[in-house]
Amino acid sequence: MNKKKIQLFLLPFAGGNSASFKRLTDLLDSHIEVISVEYAGRLSRYKEDYITDYEKFLEDVASYIHGRRSDLPIAVLGYSLGSVLAFDLITKRKIGGDLKHCFICARGDLRDESVSQRYHELSDNEFVKRMMELGGFDRRILENQRFLKIYMEPVRRDYMVWSQYKYREIGKKIPCDTTVMYSPKDPLSANAYGWRDLTEGNTDFYELGDNHFFVHQYYSEMAGIVNRHLDKYL
Repeated sequence: MNKKKIQLFLLPFAGGNSASFKRLTDLLDSHIEVISVEYAGRLSRYKEDYITDYEKFLEDVASYIHGRRSDLPIAVLGYSLGSVLAFDLITKRKIGGDLKHCFICARGDLRDESVSQRYHELSDNEFVKRMMELGGFDRRILENQRFLKIYMEPVRRDYMVWSQYKYREIGKKIPCDTTVMYSPKDPLSANAYGWRDLTEGNTDFYELGDNHFFVHQYYSEMAGIVNRHLDKYL
């Protein structure tokens, strides 16, 4: 049995769940203990109510991580909304341990207000249209209105959470090396290079895909990037 050398916590995008990174995690090094964070109201936590208050959402994620921490070093990967949470969890010191690396995916400079923070105000039709434009949804979902409504509920709720985020100039930065993965064609990743100012360690960048949800097509490339950066700890 392979002995685990580092814990990697994965924070999903809006509407995502612990299965959102399945194809990615299947390709990660076996010495990495991968924990996909489950937001309230999803899969194994389906009996719980959705959380739509940002601070409560953040505290809930911190509690989820604390319940699964060991004495191993830690790395964090956030995708879109997950990147926002990763930044706050780290800079507000809500997760303890020896943080080795942070991966930021599909999210631009947090100091810039994003147009996506108003998406929750859109009508159902307009909201679905915006999500389709981001490239994250199978068009076959549109064929079943009942399923579409169920599918979109956690997405809209998480966008309500995202709408409440405000960057605060408190001088705190990510204290470890950081890798930023983004698509240059993704409007939600605008000014991705601004992350250099939000980190204290080395920051490197990878361009992937042609839409916000490059994780669905470029999971193999993402896994390779993660494995290379964590290899020194394995």
